[in-house]
Amino acid sequence: MPYASSPDCYHEPLLLDSIRLIRLLPNEDKKAPIQCELFHCSLQDLSKRMHPYDALSYVWGDPSKPHPMFVREHNSKSGQNLQVTKNLHEALLRLRNCFVERILWIDAVSINQKDEQEKEQQIQFMAKIYAQANRVIVWLGETADNSDQALQEIRNAGGKEIKNSLEDETIQQAVTALLQRPWFRRIWV
Repeated sequence: MPYASSPDCYHEPLLLDSIRLIRLLPNEDKKAPIQCELFHCSLQDLSKRMHPYDALSYVWGDPSKPHPMFVREHNSKSGQNLQVTKNLHEALLRLRNCFVERILWIDAVSINQKDEQEKEQQIQFMAKIYAQANRVIVWLGETADNSDQALQEIRNAGGKEIKNSLEDETIQQAVTALLQRPWFRRIWV
């Protein structure tokens, strides 16, 4: 991954049956820098629901204008700035709580992107990681092109609360724009 600045925040290698989870630290200031703590978790512990977490599904986005996030390992007093894409940074700003930490699994951060052996091993676990998550959060990006209205109309259609509003050209355009976002173009989606 071209935007990961340094593997120095990955001091401890993962054990063969482990993954890294991210503790997204809270902050009342919505614009404060992102701060995280990495910790290891056994896949066996995950199957026992000992560490509930959310998995983030998103598009990495353009790596040319990275944003820093401060990352430290659980037992370390020091940390590093890890460069992440604007898209991931925006997602983390939205996911961060004001008062309570949030536990996440995010491929670009949970996996040391500069360690090819670790990447190969972790990719084999991804189906299990997503399956054992409390929930999978899909980040489509910031609100644009009436995307909030498009999502509401999709919810209404799914709940059979159809009011023929999909005949409205504005709503049709909003739904089309939403479904043309990069997340929907990924092979596995």
